[in-house]
Amino acid sequence: MNLPPVLILTAAFGDGHNAAARGLAAGIRQRGGQAVVADPFAESRPKMNDFFRRLYLTLINRYPGFWNLFYITCHHLPLIEKTVFVHQPAYLRIRELLETHRPKVVVLTFPVYAHLLDRLPRTLRKSFQLVTVVTDSISVHRLWSTAQADLWVVPNQPTAQALSALGIASEKIQPVGFPVDPRFASPDPHPGDEPPGDHPRVLYLLSSGLQAGPALAATLAAQKGWSVTIGTGRDPEVARRIEEALGPLKKDVQMLGWTTEMPSILARQHFVIGKAGGALTQETIASRTPFLVTQVVPGQEEGNFALLKEIGVASLTPNGNAAVQVIQKALAENAKGWREWKAKLALASKPDASLRLADLCLSLAA
Repeated sequence: MNLPPVLILTAAFGDGHNAAARGLAAGIRQRGGQAVVADPFAESRPKMNDFFRRLYLTLINRYPGFWNLFYITCHHLPLIEKTVFVHQPAYLRIRELLETHRPKVVVLTFPVYAHLLDRLPRTLRKSFQLVTVVTDSISVHRLWSTAQADLWVVPNQPTAQALSALGIASEKIQPVGFPVDPRFASPDPHPGDEPPGDHPRVLYLLSSGLQAGPALAATLAAQKGWSVTIGTGRDPEVARRIEEALGPLKKDVQMLGWTTEMPSILARQHFVIGKAGGALTQETIASRTPFLVTQVVPGQEEGNFALLKEIGVASLTPNGNAAVQVIQKALAENAKGWREWKAKLALASKPDASLRLADLCLSLAA
């Protein structure tokens, strides 16, 4: 396919932005196109970007109330829009990317970039179509709607309605779905679709911000007959804390570090436990895997939990006892609750969203 690459702009502030960018890029390549994924904030000012990324993680994990205050303030007041000039290095990096790759389609998964693109010279701005991929669900932050785009792509119809309420014309909104990794659309059978009996496979993806995390891991590990996998991510300190909490139970669980194989890992699970991040919420829906939520960060993650409520599968389990009780209840009566959970997720699942969005982007570039 002899087309210029689709330029995808993302940022490492929340897992959903990068997951959507990676998923779409993989979908475009699977369809025979080219994609360039870039993070202009990180590429233009790596040290400053790393500082603010760490600050962001500290706020959402340790001081969620302060983060929520900032989030709500930016929703009601144009603080970001009025201070976009401070991102001049990122703006220049975007111009460099545009002049190097000459894309006909630019996709952004982080809303601030739309405001930087608004500052482009008119001739350069008219040289491409802009697609904004909204990674919020249900409760949409106003920042997604306060800069121009040619098309907005949202995860589902309720999110489309929320975006329309912010003033975006309905004909410019398409509920294609959240572009998870296209491997979620593989026709291979899911071992996790087989009833668990008394031996469920449970994946716990630890959040460093959840103080009860190590104790929750130990409670899961102590359940007889359960096959428990504990994901600790990139942070070796998190892994150390978990191993310390597990003690002799460590031999009974599988430890999992950072991985790119989440589609196949989720497909094997009967239950997943973790915080309501944008990527994990959408990936569990795509894989039809019942999801127990340990933590909901105020503001940005409330919409993810609202989406689970909309589907009818929301379950908040902030500690080990709560998680065990929910799983045991779901397994009762020949896994009646688990089967109902799976059926609702199957109706909501859009595992091929990245491929359908890739088709849309490539058609715009043709």
